[in-house]
Amino acid sequence: MLKLRKNKKGFTLVELIVVIAIMAVLAGVVAGVTVSQLNKQTDKTNQSQAKTVADFISAKIVEESYDFENDTSLEVFLKKGENDTFTIDDTKGIGEALKEQYGGLISYNGNGDKGKTIGVSFDKANSCFYIVYLGKQGDNKGNVKYKVSKEAVVTKESEGQAIS
Repeated sequence: MLKLRKNKKGFTLVELIVVIAIMAVLAGVVAGVTVSQLNKQTDKTNQSQAKTVADFISAKIVEESYDFENDTSLEVFLKKGENDTFTIDDTKGIGEALKEQYGGLISYNGNGDKGKTIGVSFDKANSCFYIVYLGKQGDNKGNVKYKVSKEAVVTKESEGQAIS
């Protein structure tokens, strides 16, 4: 007959699997919360940076006395693309100053990579700049859009909304 051991030492396989499963669930919850908080912080930092870029453009407009009614003045910082679209030229004027100051943080097509760059564009019809940051968080929570008018006034167009 088998003798029963009086001193059972160690864990059974089932107990070990249960403990590992509990630890995996806790690790998943902690990782999810951590990533969410990191995305929020990244968005806050880049939203602040977008405001700084808008203020920088505003200062350049005042400093350089750009005349948005005059097409030759616009040629100082715009380049004409297909279908009469304009993008900011990063080799002269405001574009060059932005490139020097902010390097790869700026996208000149106005869109910007979600969570990575700040989009800067010029709306020729309304004679204003738009500065857009598309947040990393879902549901447009981290989005922000600023407008810099020809009078060098910075206004927040939207925050936490879909940006067109």
